[in-house]
Amino acid sequence: MVNMKIIAVLIAAIIIGSAAGYALLTNTEADDKEGPHMDEYPSSVTITQNDGTKVTVETPVERVCVVNPNAAEFMQVLNVTDRVVGVSESIAKDTEFGYIYDDVPTIGTYGTPNGELMLELNCRLVIGQCTSMAIKDTTVLEDLGISVVLLDCYGLDQGVDDLRQLAKLFGYEAQERAEKYIKTYNETVKAVAHATAALGDDVTAYMELSNGKAYTSKAAMSSLIKLAGGHNIVIDLVDDPSSSTHQISNEAVIAYDNGRGPEYIFVREGSITDSAVAEQRYQAITSREGWSGLEAVKNDNVYIITQAGILSGPRIYIGLVYLFEAFHPGVLDMTSAELLEEYNQAFGYDIAPMLGYRHVSA
Repeated sequence: MVNMKIIAVLIAAIIIGSAAGYALLTNTEADDKEGPHMDEYPSSVTITQNDGTKVTVETPVERVCVVNPNAAEFMQVLNVTDRVVGVSESIAKDTEFGYIYDDVPTIGTYGTPNGELMLELNCRLVIGQCTSMAIKDTTVLEDLGISVVLLDCYGLDQGVDDLRQLAKLFGYEAQERAEKYIKTYNETVKAVAHATAALGDDVTAYMELSNGKAYTSKAAMSSLIKLAGGHNIVIDLVDDPSSSTHQISNEAVIAYDNGRGPEYIFVREGSITDSAVAEQRYQAITSREGWSGLEAVKNDNVYIITQAGILSGPRIYIGLVYLFEAFHPGVLDMTSAELLEEYNQAFGYDIAPMLGYRHVSA
């Protein structure tokens, strides 16, 4: 049987090792050239998308449209939101960070952005996702002379690489800002990986989305749970999933572990900023037939994730700590709340501090 904990820690080691190698290379180049700012910025860069396709873009980019929410959040990290001239409807409506684009025109949905509107905005570059929430037909935009760059900007093993590529589009200052973020990211992942490796057996966990579907072994969420010291029970319940989410029967959750069920239950909601609303959601979840007898419910280990963005994209390292705190309270010398506050201060955000909600019985 494959030891998933070892795999998760190895993933963290690869991420950290990659960052160290990049830093060494950067320092060596700086010694040779007396620093990157001594040279004029390249007139173009080549981006390798998540599917391996290479796209060459004229740089530095001064006007860009964004339909990838993760990239849109990273733009603030890179301090280049002033170059964003159009966003998708989902970005504009995002309740966590969308306010930074209040004055930016919308250009349609993430799947079908309007090329004519982009041209009216004097924009010939759009950034979308590659494997999830993808633009349905990029040729429609390319035929209009619009370059399309597809970077997912999420996941433990992909987000950092995508951020570095994204930063290359905008110049040296953006690249420096990316490295500032990556330093915090890698330090956090390393701390959690070391703490997880020192612990005993994983606790069991179940996580579903607001639509009721649960994350499978194909989901990056399973790796996040594993790195935090948990085991996603859906891996045991669905042997060969066809997608990253799957509808799990109520009976299967109840029957797990000889009727005890998972030790921890998470529901990824987002868009909840009030504890009373979160409590209503908790009551609705735990009132499902048979759930009152689950270990997670009896021990008050049901968590409503009220800030969905902490489990993917730029804030994923904060979500990693949130999960670890739930599984193993008091072990780390950092908290997810502190990390969010530092994130807000470092990158000029004002994201609400409520990360999740846990019902505690009287």
